[in-house]
Amino acid sequence: MLRRPIGTILIIGQLVLSLSGCLSVQATSTRRAEGPGGGVAVQVFADDGARRAGKPSPAGIMGELDRKEGTNWVPVFRSLNPTWTVAGLPPGAYRVRFPARLDEVGNVVRLGGTVTDVKVKEGWITDVNAVLDHVDTALIVAGVVAAVLIAKYVHDHGLPELPPPPPGLLDAVFYVSIDILTGPGWTGVADRLPPTVTSHFPAADALVAARRPRVIFSFSEPLRPQDVKPDGVTILGEASGLAPGQVSYDAQNWWVVWQPQADLNPGDTYHVTLAKDAVEDLAGNEPEAPTTFTFKTAR
Repeated sequence: MLRRPIGTILIIGQLVLSLSGCLSVQATSTRRAEGPGGGVAVQVFADDGARRAGKPSPAGIMGELDRKEGTNWVPVFRSLNPTWTVAGLPPGAYRVRFPARLDEVGNVVRLGGTVTDVKVKEGWITDVNAVLDHVDTALIVAGVVAAVLIAKYVHDHGLPELPPPPPGLLDAVFYVSIDILTGPGWTGVADRLPPTVTSHFPAADALVAARRPRVIFSFSEPLRPQDVKPDGVTILGEASGLAPGQVSYDAQNWWVVWQPQADLNPGDTYHVTLAKDAVEDLAGNEPEAPTTFTFKTAR
């Protein structure tokens, strides 16, 4: 059954991170997984207090999971969510890193190069915690949407059923084909499953202060750059009508980006739609459904 997106109302404001030190990332524990393969569960916390309270925050931090193939690191998953889990992974050497965050406009701000190595074992989920105990005082913004479990697609297309989500995993659970990594590049998953939006910026129902915010859709896998449609994203203001903008593809981050060509109308509600046929993955698969959400602009 398809998991419903969980709407999160987030006011984009100033979150002051005043702790000393640097971005801390570490594997904290392991637990049993249900079904084949292993997994990695990630949570991002603003500080140690938030970690102790079990309150992942903030969103808008770029998380990446890579797998080691020979001497190369192959990207497996990317998200802007503060919590996410990738299950069904082949055992092997992986790494988790957080190379950047988004500012209040949606621009990329580079973080330090902290990397944590993770050994994925058959039948086990590894928990990884990241604590932002030192980031320059800045706007940390909302780029979160609940993950979509792909079990419905698997059922509808006669593929093997996925196991239930491992207990205790938060918000975002993604299953990856067990044969995803069979060579020195991206193979397998694009042949069997549709591309999925793992997160977006701004968050659903966010209040956006920036006058020209970028709208970003983060995908579960690489897309064909030539098949990203220039009219595939629409931003419709309830008071101001269709907002002019330009669509592009960021191949490095697997992002579809809409860049406004004029200031958005203050105090308006905007409805965002990424069309179902707006993109294709490397095997020519389209998303199973359009992605839609709304946000508001501050007065």
